[in-house]
Parts: sequence; structure tokens; C-alpha cells
Amino acid sequence: MNRGILSGRSLAMLVLALFATGVIAGEPTVTGAWAKATAPGQDSASVYLHISVRKDARLVAVGSPAAKHVEIHVMKHESGMMMMRQAEDLALPANKEVVLGSGSHLMLVGLKQPLKPGDRIQLALTVEYADKHRETITVTAEVRPLTSSHDMQDMHDMGEHDMGSHGY
Repeated sequence: MNRGILSGRSLAMLVLALFATGVIAGEPTVTGAWAKATAPGQDSASVYLHISVRKDARLVAVGSPAAKHVEIHVMKHESGMMMMRQAEDLALPANKEVVLGSGSHLMLVGLKQPLKPGDRIQLALTVEYADKHRETITVTAEVRPLTSSHDMQDMHDMGEHDMGSHGY
């Protein structure tokens, strides 16, 4: 038996593995998800993360058991000034990392309990592609202290990435 040649069964398994990898690679990828701990009496908190997709898409919904609802907040020019506004969705250009950093972010509204350093928050992010196909992924965000050493790096990251425009 020549060990350098794949058997029919091995070849079939390899093809299935490659196909499965392609399916997984098409899903949204989220890294670096985190939120700041809350101060006493605070009922909302920002969540920061990096998200990328292989095909043009939009982030159309976010939910979390930690809050009544989650909003997408983006920076927009209005009357010559940069303003933070709630958005219905967020453009996710193909093969380009979008950073939700110190400016644009996700906002947990109506927190069910205070966020303490070391807590972990579950988020469900729904992405819609141009063909109207939707995928929802679950992400865990780490809660960091109010004065996180990552804040300055996230502000720097925000300046390096274009947030894109809404739509495709």
C-alpha cells in the first residue's frame, strides 16, 4: 500500500472537512469583545469589539440577557459637528475589520444588574447579508475595570479603521 496516496474514504473525509471549514469561515468573526464595569446607579454600559465578515453585510440586531435591549451607536456628522446617534444597522464591508471602539459602540440599555470587573456578558449579534440571509452568533464580552489600560489602545484603533456607511 502506498501511504502517499489518499484512499477514496480519506479523500471524501478531506473534502468534507474543507467544505466545513469554508462554511465556518463565512460566519462573522468577532474578537476583543469587552465592556467597562458600571458605577453605582448606572443602568447602561458600552461594549467594544472588532467584527469582520467575508461578504458584504450589515449588523442588524444585538441582544443580551444582561440588559433590556442593546443599541448600535455610531458617530455621525451633523451641522458640522460629530454626534453620537443610535443606528438601525452598521455596515460590515467584506474582508475589512470594523472596530466598535471609543466612538461607535454597542450600548447595553436597562442593565439587569451592575457590571463588575471579571463578569462575562453574553451578546447575540445578528448579521444580514445582501441576499437577506441572516446569521446570529453568540459572543462573550469580558467586563473590565472602569479605568482600563486598553482604553487608549481602543481609541487609537478607532482612528485606523473606517466605520463605513449604512447599507451595502
